[in-house]
Amino acid sequence: MSLPFLLAGPILRRVEPGFVSVWVALSRACQVSVTVFPGPQTSTGPGTAAGVAVANGTAQTRPFGAHLHVALVTAKATTALAPGSLYSYDLVCDGKGLKELGLLKDVSSDADRPADVSTSAPKHLAIGYELDRLPMFAMAAPTLADLRLVHTSCRKSNGSGPDALAWVDDEISDNQLDPVARPQQLFLTGDQIYADDLGACLLPLVSRVGIEALGFTEKLPVSGVDVEASETNLPALRRQRLTREIARFTSTEADNHLLTFGEYVAMYLLAFAPHAWSMLAEADDVFRAKPAGSDGWHLTDWEAAHGGVAQWRSAREAKGDPTNEERFAAERSRVEQWRDAVPKVARALANVPTYMICDDHEITDDWYISARWRSRVLTAPLGRTVIRNGLMAYTLCQSWGNDPQAYELQGQTSPPERDLLDALERYAADGAQTSTTTRDKLDDLLGLTSPTASPKVRFHYSVPGPLHLVRVLDTRTRRTYDGTGDGPPKLLGGTLDTQLPAGPFHDGHTLLVVVSAAPVLFPRFLDVLVQPVAAEVFDFAHHVSGKEKADPAKRGATILGAQEYDLESWHCVESAHETFLRRCGTYPRVVILSGDVHFASSMVLDFWAAGDDVADSRIIQFTSSAARNDPGRMKRAVIRSLRSGQALLMGVPYERLGWDSEPAITVPPGAHLRPGRRARLKRSPGAVPAAGWPAGTVVDPAKPPAYRWRLASLRDESANPLRPFEDTTAGLLPSLGADPIQGYAGVLGYHATLAAKTIDPLRLMVFRNNIGVISFAADGPDEVVVTHEILSPDGATSSDGGRFTTHTVSTARQALVPPQLRTV
Repeated sequence: MSLPFLLAGPILRRVEPGFVSVWVALSRACQVSVTVFPGPQTSTGPGTAAGVAVANGTAQTRPFGAHLHVALVTAKATTALAPGSLYSYDLVCDGKGLKELGLLKDVSSDADRPADVSTSAPKHLAIGYELDRLPMFAMAAPTLADLRLVHTSCRKSNGSGPDALAWVDDEISDNQLDPVARPQQLFLTGDQIYADDLGACLLPLVSRVGIEALGFTEKLPVSGVDVEASETNLPALRRQRLTREIARFTSTEADNHLLTFGEYVAMYLLAFAPHAWSMLAEADDVFRAKPAGSDGWHLTDWEAAHGGVAQWRSAREAKGDPTNEERFAAERSRVEQWRDAVPKVARALANVPTYMICDDHEITDDWYISARWRSRVLTAPLGRTVIRNGLMAYTLCQSWGNDPQAYELQGQTSPPERDLLDALERYAADGAQTSTTTRDKLDDLLGLTSPTASPKVRFHYSVPGPLHLVRVLDTRTRRTYDGTGDGPPKLLGGTLDTQLPAGPFHDGHTLLVVVSAAPVLFPRFLDVLVQPVAAEVFDFAHHVSGKEKADPAKRGATILGAQEYDLESWHCVESAHETFLRRCGTYPRVVILSGDVHFASSMVLDFWAAGDDVADSRIIQFTSSAARNDPGRMKRAVIRSLRSGQALLMGVPYERLGWDSEPAITVPPGAHLRPGRRARLKRSPGAVPAAGWPAGTVVDPAKPPAYRWRLASLRDESANPLRPFEDTTAGLLPSLGADPIQGYAGVLGYHATLAAKTIDPLRLMVFRNNIGVISFAADGPDEVVVTHEILSPDGATSSDGGRFTTHTVSTARQALVPPQLRTV
């Protein structure tokens, strides 16, 4: 195959009053320039328009492969760009602007395509929305009341349902000339790609694009042998065993796991733009015999499991299930749906400042979930190599654009981030024979030299706005652990002061926005009961029974329940979680944007310091996940049948009392106290639930709590005419009546009826593909009301998003009674 000149971009990255940064990937070296103009503009030629330029910048692409040349161009403003205003920009590559490159018009037929783009690629859209109009962006508003943010996470290529990230394009298209209504900043809060879980039909294309982009076939260390990582040697559907046994990963969906730097980069190119796409693989391309000479490469042995390729192809997981070939066809259809949405995603990324942070799937599922996992993988040559490759691609395709200045020379000093780009260039220049010096340099910068090493590069960053400041946290690469086993991680390790300095503000900002891939706040019912219990049940059923030993193809991974159910949330290490909440509590108004969990919700936590009657801080969390990872058919039925379960999740607000020492609580002698609660009384510092204490329990009046907090979920109580149903539980019987059997039958029948419908409960939590649109409105002279509109599919088969769920809450600190110890 031959790659087109334009691989991906332009993607609008960091924007501040003083500069505008644009990222682009090309297949050959060239000089790239960016010119910014005020207001809407139509191209009059390369880098020109009717308006007078207000910012200019030029950069030479950097070579990260023979046909992978990337530029992050920063156009510096001649005068500061005005908050709340619209601007346009043109990008010029070797004298050709966006118009000359064909990007300012829709491709409606194959004849309209650039000659170097495959006819199998999805047809791109005019990135200015109208013929010859340049792409635009809105600067962040000068007041909070006019601020508009969009966020989402978890975009899986072979997931179910529509790609919600494409709806950002609709938000821009519907409000093109309105700088208040259109998104002003887009935050992608993790899992922009799934490296471990992608369709078998996609991997051959990813592999070919990666090899073509680098200009050589990378080699991977497998059992002491360097194996060329070609599509032939490491084919689709056969990588699960390799990643488990040699890389020592724990992903259970790794049949097509990305392995090389080229594959990781190619996945980003295909996820962000339509240009490098070509034909997806057919069933005949992936159901084929093991490659010759692969007996030591630990490829999944389908022949041993099924007796041959033909039997494997026609096999079913259980009687009545689809055959493997039919499952392949269904997955291919889902990948095609994702591919067809890429042009809208590409246009959106060109028209809104975009900020990103990684989570586990950019590298592999369970990435750094525990000290034992980290030690096992980083001491496995293949495991360390794959993590290095994923982080290299993340740096190039995500991190660089988040904070361009961090990757620039600082006078005569080269910061670690700049050194990392230089090392990436050397990796590409080395070709197939990567030097030990280059690998060692990369490992040193990325924190891969030992299981306890920390990266020298910095992936966290901040983005200032006129009145809001965004702190984007790195909750993956700075983790630390208590002990060397399978205990959960402290997500920031020892970097809290660096990633989130103590407040309050003294520089004119009035709102702190925190981006954390993992939700800081979580529904208590799920966090404390459902996940831990599910993990314990998994361990019992999966390990005590020896189930993992019964798979002749060795597809499954011998993993723990903590890994299966991702027990790595903030709350898993309570001391670190409480410390982080106290840090957030030093700011009066905090909005947290999160993803990861494959549902959307909104929560609010009020925080009181010692002795205060008015809350010191209101912390509001908005979660939007997944952009594309809808629950499967059976999970959907369970969710629909448990509408009453959402009332349980809503529950009563959860309250805690915290001390800097052991909690100063006295329990009457002989009173029953659950072991977990009794253990919390021995912790220093310690935090305990406010409610549920035995009668006679008291707080020492001389040692009142150092802080208190109250957590509640938000529920959409509006009579939304757009919502296709009302998720009432009125059909549930208030009592079983005189005949319990008939009563139970009535309740079961009601739930069965709900499960059979295609509509979902949407008022509290949204278990569908979604994006979150966040807007603000004035609420008195000094406060604002913030609204989280969760867009989800507007029909069972529709690819459009509807505004079915709206959560609204004031940022004002509340004059509420602080939590008090309550007895039963």
